[in-house]
Amino acid sequence: MQPFRSFGESDDPWFRVGQLAATTTVIVSAMSVAYMFVWALEGFERPITQKLILASNSRFGSVGEGEIWRLVTWPLPTNPGLWPLLLIAVFWMLGSQLEALMGRLRYTFFLLILTVVPALIMTALELVGVYGGAFGLRYVELGVLVAFATHYSSIRFWPGIPAWGLAGVIVGMAMLQAISVREEYDFILTVIMAVLAPLLLRALGHAEQHEWIPKFPLPARLGGRSYRRPPHRQRRRPQTRQRSTHLTSVKPPPPPPPPGEVAAQAKIDALLDKMGEHGLESLTEAERRSLEDLSKRLRDKRDRD
Repeated sequence: MQPFRSFGESDDPWFRVGQLAATTTVIVSAMSVAYMFVWALEGFERPITQKLILASNSRFGSVGEGEIWRLVTWPLPTNPGLWPLLLIAVFWMLGSQLEALMGRLRYTFFLLILTVVPALIMTALELVGVYGGAFGLRYVELGVLVAFATHYSSIRFWPGIPAWGLAGVIVGMAMLQAISVREEYDFILTVIMAVLAPLLLRALGHAEQHEWIPKFPLPARLGGRSYRRPPHRQRRRPQTRQRSTHLTSVKPPPPPPPPGEVAAQAKIDALLDKMGEHGLESLTEAERRSLEDLSKRLRDKRDRD
């Protein structure tokens, strides 16, 4: 598991503005903050917001009526307020960790799937009579929180609450709130986010410590294996051997030793073996003199050669 980093750190931004690294997390957070001003200026009719939110069976229009851009734009509308601003800050802190973990391309793919797939499911549920609407970063932020707690499950927040416990409480409270006001649409969308986020995280090759989470296959470039272009191998040209025009002197093999020297060396070896096995006392006086004479004769001959 990659170590926890300081919030906002990134080695893989899309570009930099001075010291600011423009990551996917920063860009999405900045767009949500900027939309607060759009919300404040567009008036009570909300002509822009009505064209961006995810809605079903309403006068606003829907994906089912062909307005497919809503599959991507629905998390963008953000109403001004302290609670939405706090959600954006949490999204920025946790999202920066996931983006540092995945890299900008995989993290952008993660957010895109976390946005489009729930919208497609909720659009399909219109056929069975599930109606409602959703907008804002709250649902995507919930998915980012669950993914963060899945991978960094041992991280503890103040006052010692583990990440998985905090995520469980927040998701549980969101479900209870939806049940209390009988918001079926909101409840289903919350469940989808809570389930899809860890599945998608595992499919991208993270949270390997949680083997109980199913891992669905993805292309190699996305599924946790870094894509590297294979190195271009240049074909080596066969090198032709050039014949040397220089004559090299070949030394003749040394002549074999004369038969008398071979016999003397064999006799010395036999006497040395006998002395090694039974000691010096095993040699007779004649054998000792013979050993000394033969050894001296061979030394003298080699010195002359």
